[in-house]
Amino acid sequence: MGAELKLYDTMARSITAVAKSPKRFGVYCCGPTVYNYAHIGNFRTFIAVDMLVRTLKLAGYDPFFVRNITDIDDKTITGSQTKGQSLEEFTRHWTDIFHGDCAALQLLEPDVEPRAAGHLAEQIELIEKLIANGTAYEKNGSVYFRIGAWPNYGRLSRLSERELRAGDGEGSEKENSGDFVLWKAAKPSDGDIFYGSPWGNGRPGWHIECSAMSLKYLGTNFAIHAGGVDLCFPHHENEIAQTEAATGETMAQRWFHVAHLQIGGEKMSKSLGNLYTLNDIRKMGFEPPVLRYALLSGHYRQPLNFTDDSLRAAEKALGRIAMHCMALREQFDGDLPPMAEKFEILEPLWNELLDDLHVPRAFGELFTHVQRSDVKSLSKVGAAQELAEWRRLEFALGLPFTGGKYEPETAIGDEVRKLAEERQIARNEKNFAKSDELRDQLEKLGWHIEDGPDGYRLSAIGRKK
Repeated sequence: MGAELKLYDTMARSITAVAKSPKRFGVYCCGPTVYNYAHIGNFRTFIAVDMLVRTLKLAGYDPFFVRNITDIDDKTITGSQTKGQSLEEFTRHWTDIFHGDCAALQLLEPDVEPRAAGHLAEQIELIEKLIANGTAYEKNGSVYFRIGAWPNYGRLSRLSERELRAGDGEGSEKENSGDFVLWKAAKPSDGDIFYGSPWGNGRPGWHIECSAMSLKYLGTNFAIHAGGVDLCFPHHENEIAQTEAATGETMAQRWFHVAHLQIGGEKMSKSLGNLYTLNDIRKMGFEPPVLRYALLSGHYRQPLNFTDDSLRAAEKALGRIAMHCMALREQFDGDLPPMAEKFEILEPLWNELLDDLHVPRAFGELFTHVQRSDVKSLSKVGAAQELAEWRRLEFALGLPFTGGKYEPETAIGDEVRKLAEERQIARNEKNFAKSDELRDQLEKLGWHIEDGPDGYRLSAIGRKK
């Protein structure tokens, strides 16, 4: 059945063993709102959850992973109207970009990726149940959850003593200031983006979307609900209230939250201009595996301070590991062996991952092993065994270790190479307008192209030495 994983549970405020189960082992992660590029703070969460799923797979839990797409939201509606596009067209564009970033960062695809817009019937049905049992009420075409009817509200975020006064707010249609919206009545600024319901035209609130989708694909009492720590309140608190009020059953057995990412010691924010995307990291001259390593380097429950130096350190670390694996390949002198079925040589690293996904300690064990290794003394069989275990560790962490020397500047993607070849053809045909246009496209992707007598040379823009 594999090894036992221990994880911190936000609800219990303690680290406990994760029980295996003969039924489906459901994992739900709150996914992105698709109106712009996901930033690296978002990806810290998604990468941590990805490593959780990978670890669960290797430990024999057979997880069924669901990560949703939020495509009905104030931001998506405003964005689609600004662009003059349908909501479907607008959100599909940003969903595709998100998927591209996920692939570059080696995130496993979820087993199911439901969209809010594709599950309106389930959301309406759930709201109807809440109205029927008295935990929700309708006012002027909107529907609100009545938190005063749910005694356990605040259990996850420890807000049970929060002061919530009935009728707070002059002219408010809510019974209580803490009540939250389940269905929003259509308003003029929504334009033609609204949906029919028993309460009139409108759209679902953010919180009800995740409850409806997790119920459909995982049911109640599923194994792990994950997300960023910023979602603990109010999003996850509201999810619990509406799901459990409607079903009478526990929503999830365990809550997994990932701490904030800081940039140079400061919280990321648009006003500070420190919201970085994967494209920004590429323009700095670093490839996606470097970013993934950097975001994994701190324990997921502790805030991580992200700097240019952390990227350089990650790049150096990946290079050191790759050199060790290259030496193993030379000693083995054969094709890469398949992934090992279990850890033996690298078991100390694996044990650290099983202890609440403690990547920093695992990395410590990793470099201790690399430093102490005498690869030249290994037999061909010994080198093959260690390579097979490195391949297993590659899967656990989603990082490239055994492919040879890690050279970011030579890691040019197919899209970049295709544009560069098209530009070379345009130059040969003396179509300089098209050549300039393709050069601009390359620069937007973070690559500078330099022409020479024997062709062209690509280099990452703004590479920091």
